Amino acid sequence: MANKKNTLTSKHFNKNVFYICVLKNKMLYDLIIIGAGPAGLSAAIYAVRKKIKTLVLTDSFGGQIVDAPMVENYLGLPEISGLDLIEKFRAHAKKFALEIKENCEIQKISPMSNDLFEIETDLGSFSAKAIIVTSGKKYRELDVPGAKEFDGKGISYCATCDAPLFKNKNVAVIGAGDAGQDAVWQLTQYAAKIYLLNKYPDLRGANIQMQEKLKSNEKVEIYNNYEPIEVKGDKFVKALVFKHNGHGEIKEIAVNGIFVEIGSVPASKFLADIVKLNEKGEVVIDQKTNETSRPGIFAAGDITDIAHKQMIIAAGEGAKAALTAWEYLKNK
Repeated sequence: MANKKNTLTSKHFNKNVFYICVLKNKMLYDLIIIGAGPAGLSAAIYAVRKKIKTLVLTDSFGGQIVDAPMVENYLGLPEISGLDLIEKFRAHAKKFALEIKENCEIQKISPMSNDLFEIETDLGSFSAKAIIVTSGKKYRELDVPGAKEFDGKGISYCATCDAPLFKNKNVAVIGAGDAGQDAVWQLTQYAAKIYLLNKYPDLRGANIQMQEKLKSNEKVEIYNNYEPIEVKGDKFVKALVFKHNGHGEIKEIAVNGIFVEIGSVPASKFLADIVKLNEKGEVVIDQKTNETSRPGIFAAGDITDIAHKQMIIAAGEGAKAALTAWEYLKNK
């Protein structure tokens, strides 16, 4: 190598690691972070400030925040939309010149020699000395006849994204937790009629004021103790069939759209054979250090088995994971 500035020597790298980089023509990172929500971006900022060579791989920048109509509990920002908060995250990341690959689907993580890891994605493979997994959760899909057939053809998992498409239409919202109630409230600005399916006898959730608003809104009709059993349509959704959990009464309503808010599941499929997961599919971590069952892989945020899934907690967990990863890399 003629350029001494770019020369790698055994002073900086183990010789075997150097050969792996040359033979495979890949960049070796100190740390790869999977996910770019609050946990992942917080971890990345802490990492680059520690001068750790870091790459962020993510399917979507900001994670599930994009679907939040309003965030009121993030310190220093008493009222901000999810989209505006993501733009603040992006500006912060830009300030530190974070290397981020978006629209990237993680397929597999494989341990390599010399305690390295290879991450296979649809954009190619990447190598790292350590990994922090912050891939969060993904929406739980509706599993009834017709649900897959009409996904994207009237069935939506994002009211923030799609509510304006249903102006003056009749729609249903399946799931009446906080997310479902938020979806209904957004839809009241556009839809002619909103049917809310709640599998419990009454509305639940933290926002009692929101529940009172929905109960008194003439556009909203609430079906307590009902669950969906079928989606009907031709090219697009035409109707929703649902059943009472107690006496078994079956009803059918004509709707043009169905918004699904039935919770989420950890985005951990690619980790099944690499680290320990609990029965929910969450990554089991040492909650003091964010270490997983495999040395060199750490995890933070909603994908882990921490008790409370909150944005501000995820950001703190990401910072903690980055500091632990720094200690791990420093000791190696």
